[in-house]
Amino acid sequence: PRYTPRLADNIERLGGARYMFLTHIDDVADHGKWARRLKCQRIMHSGDVEEGTADVEWKLDGNGPWNIGTDFQLIHTPGHTQGSVCLHYKLLKVLFTGDHVAKSEESDDLNLFRMYSKQSVTVQLESIRKLLAVEFEWILPGHGYRIKYRDVQAKNAAMESLLANCTS
Repeated sequence: PRYTPRLADNIERLGGARYMFLTHIDDVADHGKWARRLKCQRIMHSGDVEEGTADVEWKLDGNGPWNIGTDFQLIHTPGHTQGSVCLHYKLLKVLFTGDHVAKSEESDDLNLFRMYSKQSVTVQLESIRKLLAVEFEWILPGHGYRIKYRDVQAKNAAMESLLANCTS
């Protein structure tokens, strides 16, 4: 995330941040500035830790899932990158996906954005299958448009459609 003092001021006015969750290695340029300003711990999967993120405070290992309290679950979803992780906010049934999956620009269909994936599509599809068991109704991607499903069954139908279209 690009550091902006005005946004940092607003976050502090709202009470600050305890954690900064980095879904994957892309687009993390100013994470250090944010962490210093907000005095928060950064969370990232060890599979995506590189020189520029080596000082992240909380490195997730293995396949998870991991919990932050009772309200947040971190789900390892490799495919876009080795260390891609989604954040599930259980109370509001929201899934922050990073670049793992998003809405296609051309339609309401889900998209893997294969051209940007650093791992195999097979690995990414296995991660999508894992998300079928997670109860969420919103997808908030790192890029693209948010998606609100009528219910968990509608979300699962959209994911099943993506799986069918990618494997046929």
